[in-house]
Amino acid sequence: MATEPAREPSPPNPAPPPASAPAIPGVPPHVPHLEAVATGGGRVYQAARDLHLSEIHQHAGPAGPAAVVEPVLPADEAVGDVFVGRGEESRDVLAILDPAHGATGMVVVSSVAGLAGIGKTALARSCAAEAVARGWYPGGAVFVDLNGYAPHPTDQVMPHHVFGPMLHALGWRDPVDTDPRGQAAQYHRLLVERAAEGRPVLLVLDNASTTTQVADLLPRSRVHRALITSRHTLSARGSRTLVLGTLSPADARTLVEEQLGLLVPHDRRVRHDPDGTARLCALCGHLPLALHIATALLARDPDRTPGALADELARAHSRLDVLDDGERAVRAAFDLSYRRLTPDQARLFRMLPLNPGPHISTEAAARLVDGTDGTVGGVIRELARAHVIERAGAGLWRQHDLIRAYAIEILNQEGDDQDQASNRLLDHYVSLAAEAVRILRHGTGRATPHFDDDEQALGWFDREHPNLQAAISMAATFGDRDGALRLQEGLVALHAHRGQTTEWEAAARSALRFAVEADDHAGHTWALDNMALALAAAGRPEEAAETTEQMLRFQYEVVDAAWNAASAYDAGEALRQALDAVLEGDRLLGEHDGRLVYDLCVKIAETVAEFGRYGLGEAYADLGLRSLETAAETARRTGNHLDNALASARLALERHRTGRMTGALDGCTRALELIPEEGGHDEAASWREVCALLERFCRALATEGRTARAEGTFNATRWRDEGLRFLQAATDTAVLAYGRLGDRAGQARLQSGLAREGFESGDYRLAVSGHRRALTLLRELGDTAGQGTALAELAHTFLLLGDYEQAAASAEPAIDLLVDNDHRGGAGRALSTLANALYRSGRPDQALPAARRAEALAGETDDQQGRVAALLILGLALRDTGNEEEATAVCGQAMELARRTGNGYFTRWTAQILTNEGFPVT
Repeated sequence: MATEPAREPSPPNPAPPPASAPAIPGVPPHVPHLEAVATGGGRVYQAARDLHLSEIHQHAGPAGPAAVVEPVLPADEAVGDVFVGRGEESRDVLAILDPAHGATGMVVVSSVAGLAGIGKTALARSCAAEAVARGWYPGGAVFVDLNGYAPHPTDQVMPHHVFGPMLHALGWRDPVDTDPRGQAAQYHRLLVERAAEGRPVLLVLDNASTTTQVADLLPRSRVHRALITSRHTLSARGSRTLVLGTLSPADARTLVEEQLGLLVPHDRRVRHDPDGTARLCALCGHLPLALHIATALLARDPDRTPGALADELARAHSRLDVLDDGERAVRAAFDLSYRRLTPDQARLFRMLPLNPGPHISTEAAARLVDGTDGTVGGVIRELARAHVIERAGAGLWRQHDLIRAYAIEILNQEGDDQDQASNRLLDHYVSLAAEAVRILRHGTGRATPHFDDDEQALGWFDREHPNLQAAISMAATFGDRDGALRLQEGLVALHAHRGQTTEWEAAARSALRFAVEADDHAGHTWALDNMALALAAAGRPEEAAETTEQMLRFQYEVVDAAWNAASAYDAGEALRQALDAVLEGDRLLGEHDGRLVYDLCVKIAETVAEFGRYGLGEAYADLGLRSLETAAETARRTGNHLDNALASARLALERHRTGRMTGALDGCTRALELIPEEGGHDEAASWREVCALLERFCRALATEGRTARAEGTFNATRWRDEGLRFLQAATDTAVLAYGRLGDRAGQARLQSGLAREGFESGDYRLAVSGHRRALTLLRELGDTAGQGTALAELAHTFLLLGDYEQAAASAEPAIDLLVDNDHRGGAGRALSTLANALYRSGRPDQALPAARRAEALAGETDDQQGRVAALLILGLALRDTGNEEEATAVCGQAMELARRTGNGYFTRWTAQILTNEGFPVT
């Protein structure tokens, strides 16, 4: 059996700072931390989603930004703003989207001069929603923002980021491949199958900046359609480009009038001020985004005319003349709108970009500004009415990318406390993810404050998935490894619940990275366990077994780390978690040789026993027992009799240590039965450890006798009547075990130990039988020194039994054997026993030479108590042979020596004997 190097245990103490995390097979190397600095020198927690760690992703494949794929809802269900003035363009797009149209189904909706906010996305959404409402796309219709104009190219969504999410959104039922090339093949196979089934698919690919972002996503069948938006004119395969210009003055006026009527029913300011409205539309560049914001400003101030707002917007333009017309129009509208916000609204507006994901819930927004859901709900609805945010669903909100960039700029200028806000938001996501995980694990019987059942929990995960991924990236970027790990655990649980093995494995690998970086042993174990489960569920048993063994080997580190725990509780938790991991590993491996499981269980049990001196507490009292029971069962299952016997013997010891003696003797008996009857004894060395453990169990039992005698007469009597019988049974078992190995020395030690405990407990008959059996064994061994000791102790026992003849008969050969082996101290005491036996049997004259010789040997060996005993019997023998004067002197010498020992009990015992015998005590 493999053993760990011996070491001297020490009490639990605070753990030292963690060392650098080790490399883990299968996990990509650490990505350097990114440091973001605000313009004023402060730390920025989020700036336009440009701080994603590359290893965080929803679907297997290359690192990068999260791709959010949304279903396209039919027009009567979709929530949108007033959409006017694009009648001709809408008819053109719908004509091509009509599956009955024979032309190649690519439409590229582009804008002029790179202008943002012109309404490309609104047109694409409107036409897609109408197409779905007409039932044209039974194969599915989806929308994805490719983020092509992100400040950093690494944040642009590329096809390999989209394949996995797109497969799920379109209902791919098989496991998603881990490799992007495999995902691409699955994606196009799905489109081919839908085409063969006569079920067209519509892809809305929004906000692309280059053809590269869309080329690999385009369908290869004429049945399907793709609708692409871009600020540039793209040249995509088989595409038809529709260039959007700004709205006409009339359409711009109509947009303002209809939107204002929607916000303020029966409002007639546009009709009453046509010139002011025309100037306002012109200053907004006839851009739909700027027009919506301007209209929201009018709605918020019923007394302001379009002309008055136009005057104010003109003044803002003069401060922005460095911008081109389109940018100036939008920026001026932003400035006016921001200045109209209340302090609470402005603060929330600035804080919203701290949410790293594409949208934010009302509840999450409340955490950002540390407000209540009700209060913040009212504030965020006002921001929507001001058109600086837009609805993304029930209770969900998002910002246009231009508005978001503007809010980030204002946030840095205002110097808001971003750290605390970001921490509150992360805590919110961590807390809700933990609640959702509890529901998924325990079912609807364990409702939480936010979720009643798994359907609600799954819905929350689906809705917040991109936010969770982005929050993980943010947490990891700024060193919150624990927060990143807790969020990643939520994604692992989600994919595990749904059986999405590819995503499950990928999420578990990311969790493993965070656990290693956080030095979180429990999280490390949990992540490896989930990797193994995912691999097994994916039909990859060899990889699953390898990962399971990796998890088991890691438990050696967990157990060792218990010694550095900050408290006994932490140490106990670490050991409990290690045992749970071993049990899980044993379950996952199924049929296996059991070596790793067995050795770990033994190590845990040994560590628990060492910790016993520091008191792990009652909650962990059964850890050692459970570990050894598992070890024994593992050995039994694998047919390893030696390991089974070792575990059974250790189990008996652990039962004694924890005071749970039920079944302890059964463990000894089971160990005995496993030892081969005819061991031959080439393997005796291996089995001797079993016998040594049984012998340790007997010695441990014997310590109870010493404890009981120290506690008083009642406990001593109880031990003699009950405990001694238990010890005798254990000794008999251990003697038989040594006998199967032909180890007479071990048998003799056990018999002698039982005899001595019998003697100390006052069971002299048991002591006699034990010494006699030991003596027989020692004679077979030819151990003359051992025989001398056994005979001397047997003689002393007979003396106390009053059998002086047997005492003398045992003492005489003992003396010669002990002298021959140069055990002069033992020989001196045997001589005292002989002298005492001769004196008590009425032969004081024969006792005299034995007593004198005993006193001389005790003096030579500096055995002061032995010398006092010899002098006492010498004094009695001298007195009874008529030498009164010498007897008195000898007894006085004995009393003086007793005092010199410094042992009060022994001094009082000596004085009592002298008093009882009529000698003066001076």
